[in-house]
Amino acid sequence: MLSILTLLFSLFLFASPSSSSRQHQTPPLTSSAQIRLACNATRYPDLCVSSLSKPGRVPPSPNPSQIIHSAISVSLENLKTAQTKVKSILDASVGNLNRTNAAKTCLQLLSYSEHRTNSTDQALTRGKNKDARAWMSAALVYQYDSWSALKYVNGTKEVAETMSFLNGLINVTSNALSMMTLYYGESKNTGPGSDRSKRVSWSSVIPDEHVDMYSVANFIQGDEWKMSG
Repeated sequence: MLSILTLLFSLFLFASPSSSSRQHQTPPLTSSAQIRLACNATRYPDLCVSSLSKPGRVPPSPNPSQIIHSAISVSLENLKTAQTKVKSILDASVGNLNRTNAAKTCLQLLSYSEHRTNSTDQALTRGKNKDARAWMSAALVYQYDSWSALKYVNGTKEVAETMSFLNGLINVTSNALSMMTLYYGESKNTGPGSDRSKRVSWSSVIPDEHVDMYSVANFIQGDEWKMSG
């Protein structure tokens, strides 16, 4: 009887997870946590999180590249809304030459921005990150210029509301650009420079299970390359 109890007790110990194994079973980051991690690199992190957290905005367990594509999509979506608002101003400006010209200029600039934003998305898909940053920077400049085009004809509620929306568009686009140009994450740093107390507030520690997400292959679609020769 004693030997049977000893055997059962031994089996229980063998089957029970050790404390060390439980400590290493870190749960994966949720999509919302990954979005927050990426948005920490932006100028307007709260706006970034709210715009990317809507259902269906990013895929489940997104990698950094997918989050950036989603941020660009948000910018493009808002840009199209801005175009609709400016067209409404143009339609309501019959007889007002200054506002008509301003609205036409604004629409032209927004069309340039739309083209540059689409070029950004295409460049990222091809792994041309430098080109993507250049296109998105240009898109942002055109958006600011479109806001400026309405500044001197801001005499109606509709124009004021549209300018406010354009300002939000500029912030959203700025966030997307920030993701492409600035992200400070670290993993297992050691030595004199590893003291995190002196880090900037938007720096992040990348969890071990997500380090591979930040590999070069993830950003340039390395697994899709074809070997020559």
